[in-house]
Amino acid sequence: MAESKVLIVYYSKTGFAKKYAEWIGESLVSDMCCDVVPYEKRKKIQFGQYDTILFGGGFHAGQINGLKWFKARINKLKGTSSIRIGVFVTGAMPSDAPDVEKTMRKNFTQQEWETIRTFYLPGGLCYEKMGIGDKLMMAVFRAMLKEANVDSQMRQMVAQSFDITNKEAITPVVEWCKTR
Repeated sequence: MAESKVLIVYYSKTGFAKKYAEWIGESLVSDMCCDVVPYEKRKKIQFGQYDTILFGGGFHAGQINGLKWFKARINKLKGTSSIRIGVFVTGAMPSDAPDVEKTMRKNFTQQEWETIRTFYLPGGLCYEKMGIGDKLMMAVFRAMLKEANVDSQMRQMVAQSFDITNKEAITPVVEWCKTR
C-alpha cells in the first residue's frame, strides 16, 4: 500500500495558523509524507497528489482567511471521493468559548459542514503584526465592548497582544490526519 500523503496549506496574517500548521506537519512527518505550504505558494500545489488536504486560517471579522479560495479549489476536486478535506481555524477565543462553533459554521454551507472536518485551535492577538486597518478595527471593537459594559477582563484581554496557542490542541487534528 502506498504511503499516505497529507497537504497542509495555511493562511497566516499574524503567525498563529503558521505555528499550528508547522506543529501538525512536524507531528505527521515521521508517519507519512506531509507537505506544509504557505498560502502565498498555493499556485504551485498539485492537489491531486494528496490523500488528505488540510487548510488552516485565522478568523478575521468572523470570516476564515483564505477559505473562499480553498473551497473553490476543492470544489474542482469533486468526484475524487478518496481525498479527505479538513479545515483548522485559529482565533482569539478560547476553545471552550460558546461562539466558536457558531462562528465557524457561518463560513460553511450545511453540506460543507457535514463533509469537511473542522477544528478550532486557540491562537491569540498580535498587534505587532497587524496592519493599520486591523488595528483600527480592534480599537473600534474595544470601544464597543466598553460601551456595551462588557466585563473588564474581556476588555483587558483584547487591549494587548497575547498568545494562547497550545501544541496539545493539535492532537485531534493529527489523529484525524493519521486515520484512514
